[in-house]
Amino acid sequence: MARKPRIHYPGAIYHVMIRGNAKQPIFYRDEEYRYFEDILAQGLEQYSLMLHAYCWMKNHVHMALQVTGTPLSKLMQNISQRYTHWFNKRYDRVGHLFQGRYKAILIDKDAYLKELIRYIHLNPVRVNLVSNPIDYPLSSHAAYTGRVKSPCWLSVDKGLGQFGKTELAAQAAYLHFMGQTTEDELLGQLRHGTKQGRILGNEDFIKSALKQNKEKVLTEVTIEQIVAVVAKVYHVSPMELTSASRARHPAEARAIIALIGMDYCDFSLSDFTRYFNRNMPSMSRLVKDIRNRLTKSQSMHERMELIKDQITTISEA
Repeated sequence: MARKPRIHYPGAIYHVMIRGNAKQPIFYRDEEYRYFEDILAQGLEQYSLMLHAYCWMKNHVHMALQVTGTPLSKLMQNISQRYTHWFNKRYDRVGHLFQGRYKAILIDKDAYLKELIRYIHLNPVRVNLVSNPIDYPLSSHAAYTGRVKSPCWLSVDKGLGQFGKTELAAQAAYLHFMGQTTEDELLGQLRHGTKQGRILGNEDFIKSALKQNKEKVLTEVTIEQIVAVVAKVYHVSPMELTSASRARHPAEARAIIALIGMDYCDFSLSDFTRYFNRNMPSMSRLVKDIRNRLTKSQSMHERMELIKDQITTISEA
């Protein structure tokens, strides 16, 4: 499916993940970790970003990164290109080092920054590399505890500020927080987000983020309401859309309904396969086809905007 645009606005904080292609290692020796840190530090300064927490694993990395005016993509492209070139030359290899593009989940820092820091620092514990995060030297955990001095390219003040007003109080509260259990549902949200795989936050935060990104926000509507709007625009009856008919015109309308519901109303594809009594593979193909056609057909794009405008009116009523 077509990639959704990155959400960017000054001050945004992201959970950023980079993985080795086909789960292959991206680090073998200490020199590689150090080189990665060097080019990261240069990029943070060049593009005016802040790193609040990190963990380097053998085949992937996790970071909590905050942007200013420059989009996150500038830093990530710089790191990917420079590190891949250096790594390939070092090991006399060619081709991609990283798995596709990086993943970045925009987070509501007021609600989830503490949780994200704990998630990042406990990565080595979850995969049984260590039993205590203090024993893992390739994360920012030790800097948060005060056991080691924070490197110049790491900013711990904002993260620690979530735990207390003084450094000692914040460190004590942080260590206590690290000892608490994270619920499985929250672990999944920290990995995948709660909206389109791009955002982690409540509905108010999602609305604000999407509006800052100049995206229309269609929320708090039912599938039946989306169906009614699309049926009217496509001049078909809602009953025809839920029938067993495989005719092209109602099939296109179903795909439009699913696309809008997934991208703007927080529904999943499975919600629509159940509603229309379709199987997942065929529904997925229909939605993918519509996404491709939307980029090429001006008339279809205009029809989509008309539908979104009408649903927006419903959601704001």
